[in-house]
Amino acid sequence: MIEYIEGRIVVKYIEFKNQLEDGRAYPVYLFEGEDAFFRERGYSLVKNKFVSQPELNLAIFDGEPTVGDLVASLNGYPFMSEKRMTVLKEFYPKQDYLKNGLKSYLDSPSDSGVLVILNEKPHEALKKFECVCVVDCAKADSQLLVRWIKAECNKSGISIDGETAKALSEYCLSDMTRIENETSKLISYVGSGGVIDLTAVDEMVVRDAEYKIYEMTDFIGKRKFDRVLAVINDMMSKGETAQRILVSVYNYFRRLLLVAISDKPNSELASMLGIKEFAVRKTKDQAEMFKKRALKSAVDMLTDVDYKIKRGILEANDAMWLSIFKIMLEN
Repeated sequence: MIEYIEGRIVVKYIEFKNQLEDGRAYPVYLFEGEDAFFRERGYSLVKNKFVSQPELNLAIFDGEPTVGDLVASLNGYPFMSEKRMTVLKEFYPKQDYLKNGLKSYLDSPSDSGVLVILNEKPHEALKKFECVCVVDCAKADSQLLVRWIKAECNKSGISIDGETAKALSEYCLSDMTRIENETSKLISYVGSGGVIDLTAVDEMVVRDAEYKIYEMTDFIGKRKFDRVLAVINDMMSKGETAQRILVSVYNYFRRLLLVAISDKPNSELASMLGIKEFAVRKTKDQAEMFKKRALKSAVDMLTDVDYKIKRGILEANDAMWLSIFKIMLEN
């Protein structure tokens, strides 16, 4: 039996999943946050719970449909199905749109329908209606990701320890879609009864340039100079040039400095920097390892080095090594 609940509520993805399994449900779900894995999985769970014959009882809109089309879908009756579902993707209606049709539905939603909204970015106006359950689909924390990876491996008879699972999640920048794909790949690689260790993760999981710069900066902050050199050598062995590495380091330290000196909320910083809120949180964590004056000095020095390389005054390879050594010594 489904118990329908009213009242504004914001839940984490895991709470939403538990509620649905326990028979508690809402007429409207707003899946909101940067992790597409949680948004899409949430949508699938609601669909599987309520909708039979989706070809007849499921309408999906990308963006903003006309008010008439949306209202018609919301007020439609299910055919041989418990519910009819309407899905809106990246839906950020303005006040006029709400007032001209959607508001009346949200004030008194249909008993025979369920509305699912899948948004990467927040939309405060949608959260004001009592029928809406907001499911927080932000990036999961490290502990939850480690538990998920270990559980997936256990289902396939694979062993993996916490340290290795954490490394896998970090290599994937805590992106659940990547974690799911890489975990599946590793399970196939070691086979039933096998063990996923750090060697297997290093061999099979591709760490992109963004993660490597993050990793190198972390080692600089922790003064693990041998690890810094290992990361740079690994990047260069895979085709990264000294100048591209320098540009990436400059962009990253500039981001660290901006985050360190800003008092703006994470959402505004993410918009300003063109990154996800999760990346802002990770950047703030790293920025705390550096003194603000050290970050300012690093950005000024890297700006000057870039200018001199482009003018032919410095050679890129030498400049890269000297710059990174200077950052390490001055922090």
